[in-house]
Amino acid sequence: MTGPAAGAWTVATHDRLPPPAAGGRLAEGGRRLARPSPTVQPADGPVVSYITVVRNAVATLPRTLASVRAQRGAAVEHIVVDACSTDGTLALIEAHAGQIDYYVSEPDGGLYDALNKAMSLVRGSLVCVLNADDWLTPDAAALALAALRRHEAQPRAPAPRVILSAAWQHNGGRRRLWLPGPLDAGSWLRCPNLCHNGVYATPAALRAAGPYDTRLRIVADTRWLLALHDAGVAVHTLNAPTVHYVTGGLSGDVSRHVQECARLLMLGFPALDEAEAWALLHAFYPWAGNLAPFAERCPPHLGQALQALAARHAGDLRLQAALAAAGAAAQFGQARRVEATRPLAVNLRRGVAKLWHTARGLVVGGPGQNPAA
Repeated sequence: MTGPAAGAWTVATHDRLPPPAAGGRLAEGGRRLARPSPTVQPADGPVVSYITVVRNAVATLPRTLASVRAQRGAAVEHIVVDACSTDGTLALIEAHAGQIDYYVSEPDGGLYDALNKAMSLVRGSLVCVLNADDWLTPDAAALALAALRRHEAQPRAPAPRVILSAAWQHNGGRRRLWLPGPLDAGSWLRCPNLCHNGVYATPAALRAAGPYDTRLRIVADTRWLLALHDAGVAVHTLNAPTVHYVTGGLSGDVSRHVQECARLLMLGFPALDEAEAWALLHAFYPWAGNLAPFAERCPPHLGQALQALAARHAGDLRLQAALAAAGAAAQFGQARRVEATRPLAVNLRRGVAKLWHTARGLVVGGPGQNPAA
C-alpha cells in the first residue's frame, strides 16, 4: 500500500495472516490458532480489539501485555505483530501465547504497513492501537465501550464512530493529563492534538477512513485521523484517560516530524506549492518552537502570504474550510504569527477535567498505575 486509497483494505475479515509472499515468517500463534476451527466467529458481546506492533521492545512489552490482561468490566482481544525482533521479544511473546489472541513475527514495511495488515484480524466493536512501550488504564476498554453505548443506537452493528479519549503522557519522571483536542477541518492545518493510542474506532470507521498512508513514516497516524474527519465519521470525546503514553518513538524526531507535516499538507491539498505549505506550517503548527530550524521558510509577512494563498485557492472548498476553522482570519494582516487562544469557558472545562482525573488517578492507581508484568 502506498496511499490511503491504494491496495486492498480489509477490516475484520481474517483469523490469521497469510504467509508473506517473500517468506521470512519466524513464528505465528496465539489462542485463535490453538482452537480446532480457525474461523472468524463473532463475539458473544462487545469486545475491544487492541493491536500492538513491536520490534525489539523486550524491556517494555511485558507491561503492555499485562495492562491488556488486567482490563476489567469489558471483553478484550490482543493482536501482536512483531517485525522479526532480535532482542528476545519474540521469545517473550511466545511465552505469553496463552493471553494473546493472535501473534505473528515476520518482515514488514514499517509500523504503518504492519498496522494495515493487522486491521484484517480485528473482531471488536472498537479497535485501538497500543504501542509496545505504553500501557492501558485498568478500565480503558470499559470506558470506551460505555462511551460507544451512549452514542450508538445499535451496539451490535456499530456505525462509523470514533472515541477520542484522554491519555497520561509520561516524559521522564513527569506526567500530565493529555486531553483530546478537536478533530475538525482546522486539524489539517494545526495538527490534531490527540493521542493516537487513545483513539477507539468502530470497524465501520476504519473502513471509511481507509488504511494508513505508508508514504509517511512519522505522521501517517495524523493522516489517518484526518481521513476519519474527511470521511464524515462521527467523533465523540472522552476526557477520561485510557492509556499511559510514553513520549519519544518516531514522533520524537522533531525535525522529520515538521518536514513530514509539510509533505502531508501537500498530499492533502495537491494544489499547494511547497512555499505555501511552509507558510501554513509557520502560521498554525502547534509547536512553534520546533519551527526554529526552518525560519528561512517563513514568509517575511506571514499574514499577507496567507491572504494571497486564500485568494489563489478560493475555489478549494476543503482548504477554505480548513483556513476558517483554524482561525486564519485573525492572522490576515499580521506580519508575524498570531497565537490562537481558547475561549475562557473551554479552558475552565478542561481545567476541571484535569483536576478531576488527576485526583482520581492518584486514588485509583497511584502516579504511574503500572501493572505488574
